[in-house]
This record gives sequence, structure tokens and C-alpha cells, in this order.
Amino acid sequence: MENPAAEISAVVSLLCAAAAPEIQRSAFNRYMTPDAGFHHPICSVAQGPGSREKVLGIYQWYRILSPHIDITVNNVVYDETNHILLLDVVQLFHIRLSPFKPAPARLLVRLTLREGPDGLQYIALQEDFYHTEDFMSLLLPPLTPLVRLALSMTGAASDARTTANDCIPTKTRNRSKQTLL
Repeated sequence: MENPAAEISAVVSLLCAAAAPEIQRSAFNRYMTPDAGFHHPICSVAQGPGSREKVLGIYQWYRILSPHIDITVNNVVYDETNHILLLDVVQLFHIRLSPFKPAPARLLVRLTLREGPDGLQYIALQEDFYHTEDFMSLLLPPLTPLVRLALSMTGAASDARTTANDCIPTKTRNRSKQTLL
């Protein structure tokens, strides 16, 4: 990529939602280094010789699981000094045999770029970060409300402990600390 911040949305579409496997393979060969790595909550490929083919295999496996993937890049931040692209992405991924309606899943994608001998920037590492509820939206959308409820409950429980601790007089708390020491 000559201008990664401007080009990355189109590149993401080619890599993730290409109309045909051949287009996807061509995009991988054009935009990713031969030793590209990939980290995702359910799979990982370490950077190394020939690893781009393994990453391509994962992407093609995704195409089998979900023949039509909608992906939108909402925001791009480019750290030119460190060759890092951060993408705010929303993906609609529908597992082929799932009876459930797909739900949008938001994720943060961190791309580490490397300059090639031609002066262009290539993707050397892709890291995908999902919130728990967004990852559940990707896998089993009907369970997303339960995950949200569980997250809210643990948040409330955490807050309840803090609130309960605040109710204990300071002198009592200080005596407890001294006893432990």
C-alpha cells in the first residue's frame, strides 16, 4: 500500500469479503507479507516462512462457514512512525447452517505493517480484538443478551463490593490492615 490509511478499507474488503476465492488469494499475495501472522480469539498463526498461506487458509475456511460476509471499516488510525493501523470494524458473519439471524459484531483490528523493497507497506501481522458480547454475536447471536446480562451482573457485583467496603468505618478498615501486617 502506498497510502495505508486511505487504502485499507478497500484492502479489508478484498481480504475478507472478496466475491471469489481467486480474488481473495490475489489480495493476500498483493497486500500481505509471505511471513504474515494472524491472531484471533479462536485461532492463531505465528509469523514465519510460508505463514501467509496458513492465514489464507483460515480466511478461506471463513468463506466456507459464511459464504457472504459484510464488513465495514468505520474508523482508521495510522501510526506512521510505528507502522501500525488500528481499524474500528463492524462485521456481519452468518454461519452457513445457523438458523439464527446474524448480528453485527464490532471489533478492533490492529495491523502491523512492514515496508517492502518497493517502498510499499504490507501487512505483516493482523490481530483481532472483540468485546465478549460482540464475539458471542458472531458465534451465537441469541446468547448475546445472556452475555450482556452476565457482564452487567459482574459489573454490579464488583461495584457492590466497593460500595460495601466504603460503608466500613475507616478506623475499622485501618485496624484490619494493621492486623494483617
